[in-house]
Amino acid sequence: MKIAYMPDTHFGVFDQPIPGPDEVADAAEHLLVEAELAESVGFDGCWLPERHARTETFFPATITLLAALAARTKRVDLATTVMMPTFHHPVHLAEQLAMVDHLSRGRLIFGAGVGFHEDYFRLFGVPMEGRGRRFEETLAVIDGVWTNERFSFNGEFYQYDDILLTPKPYQQPRPPIWIGAFNPKAIERAVQWDGWVWWFPPTLEECAQLVGEMREQADKNGRENWSFAMGIEGWIDEDEKRAQDRHGHRWVRESSFYDAANLGTAKLHDLQAELESKFLTLGGRQKWLDYLGRLRDIVKPDYVCIRTRTPKPEGDVYYPSKRECLECIEQLGGMLDQL
Repeated sequence: MKIAYMPDTHFGVFDQPIPGPDEVADAAEHLLVEAELAESVGFDGCWLPERHARTETFFPATITLLAALAARTKRVDLATTVMMPTFHHPVHLAEQLAMVDHLSRGRLIFGAGVGFHEDYFRLFGVPMEGRGRRFEETLAVIDGVWTNERFSFNGEFYQYDDILLTPKPYQQPRPPIWIGAFNPKAIERAVQWDGWVWWFPPTLEECAQLVGEMREQADKNGRENWSFAMGIEGWIDEDEKRAQDRHGHRWVRESSFYDAANLGTAKLHDLQAELESKFLTLGGRQKWLDYLGRLRDIVKPDYVCIRTRTPKPEGDVYYPSKRECLECIEQLGGMLDQL
């Protein structure tokens, strides 16, 4: 089981003011420093999200960040989990990703998802209607220009006649393509490609059942090296109560459709406890080791990514400082050799 870290591009809370230039530049450097530290303390990969049109998203340009990480790291896999190619010109995206694969000498994993945020589609002028079909065509084009010397395609959304993409990716025949998915139809697409990446999973037992079914289907489809990857979240602190009291609200806010400030204390605790029964760990080294050990034995994922979320320098609720975030990465890395 390989373990990655996610330098998360969110800084702070929903609907905060638009950040200033120094805030963004400082946040960008912090993301690079996190990735360098994650590599140095033993993580196997760095995964990156794609987010847009939200003021807490300080770095929406995933390809740009990938290129910077390719230059600032030497060993770790660089995975997108996930990009939404429906917002991009597929050949241009394929060209950029191929160059990231070269900059990193073959460390790219392309995780792709359809996308479900309406604001993202509005931002790029892409209709929500037909997004699943558009996604499938986009992947077909990216795969086609990566693996064929010349490529032609006649689809509903894209048409190409004898085009050449050069250079091809560093990895041959191409980098792995994972499908990020939540709903059943989207999950079914994953067995047609190289893997499935799952964020916000349910309990380990529920995960194991569905993953087992997916592996069987992938085998039937001839996907011998098919991978299952998943994201987990949390914060390491030997004072478990402090970890829960200080940090739990950050995941409750993300997961709840309600304003956390308007939720009663009991409800907040209920939501936090529910998340901790699934993918969230708030506590010390042994609690993390116990959870990861159970995850490895029950679900048997090929790859797991830990996300701790990012700092917010000021505000009316507790957010960790940049220094605390780096200390957390270092502590998490220190336990990896015990798994």
